[in-house]
Amino acid sequence: MATPLVSIAIPAYNAEKYIEECLNSILNQTFQDWECIIVNDGSTDNTLGIIERFAAKDKRFSYYCIPNSGSAKIPRDIAISHAKADWIMEIDADDFINDDVLEKLYARAMKTRADIVYLRMRILSEQKSPYFLPDKNFDMQQILTGKEAVMLTMPKWLIGANGEFARKELWNARSTLNIGIKHMNIDEYDAREMLIKANTVAFEDVIYNYRLHSSSITNKASIKLFETMITDKMLENLFSEYFGKNSRQKLIVYKYRMREIFAKRTVLFRISSKLQPEERKKARDMIKEHYPHNYALLEVASFFRFILGSIFRFFRR
Repeated sequence: MATPLVSIAIPAYNAEKYIEECLNSILNQTFQDWECIIVNDGSTDNTLGIIERFAAKDKRFSYYCIPNSGSAKIPRDIAISHAKADWIMEIDADDFINDDVLEKLYARAMKTRADIVYLRMRILSEQKSPYFLPDKNFDMQQILTGKEAVMLTMPKWLIGANGEFARKELWNARSTLNIGIKHMNIDEYDAREMLIKANTVAFEDVIYNYRLHSSSITNKASIKLFETMITDKMLENLFSEYFGKNSRQKLIVYKYRMREIFAKRTVLFRISSKLQPEERKKARDMIKEHYPHNYALLEVASFFRFILGSIFRFFRR
């Protein structure tokens, strides 16, 4: 079998409801020179059966099975480690892409000689109408340096966070590769590290359909919510390394990190009763570890924010 031009990496965990649509969207691409590597992350539903059916139907699909890792990063990295192509795209198993995505992303990469090509995410929310990142006013014809593009992700994402189409060497140059890191939001660190290391970043106006689930861990009372502080500190160190410790860019990340710690302490007041005592202690210890200023003042300020938020929610009913 000849080496494909594009490799697609898909981590899959209990995705039986959506993975067939995801894999069909790959099968229906107008661009045919691809391989798709799926890593089944210890699914307990019929995800594996669906994957096996697609692999039997088309040899461009291959798959691997691992015990549940607790993070999409680990199966994604395993899929990427098996990729044969020089260009790799990641897709989540509950998402899907429009039929012309691979054709246009590859053509844009060849035309611009960019290291990464970003597309437009169509975000399908259960609570609101679909919306897009970047929005309709964003110039998809522009070409940026990696350092320019990464500032479109801080303090919030103004470009789509999923569906990066990037050179294999960038995926393999990530500092978190194969070292067992799996805390929450580590994929957002990986994406920003790749952007910073990229020489040029281009955009193409094709659609990646992203499902925003109300059942996501970000909407649950869980100790994992507080792991994002680890990622945020890593981001601050990354920006300090590449932009300078006194740079404007690093200061933006630092301010973002402080706001997020404040928000996390407020969240802990709200969900405290839903956590086990040892989880509450672990969350408090994590916040204290990552907050470099007077922790007592943080406690007071976040408590009053929690009270005001509770009053506001009561009267909004």
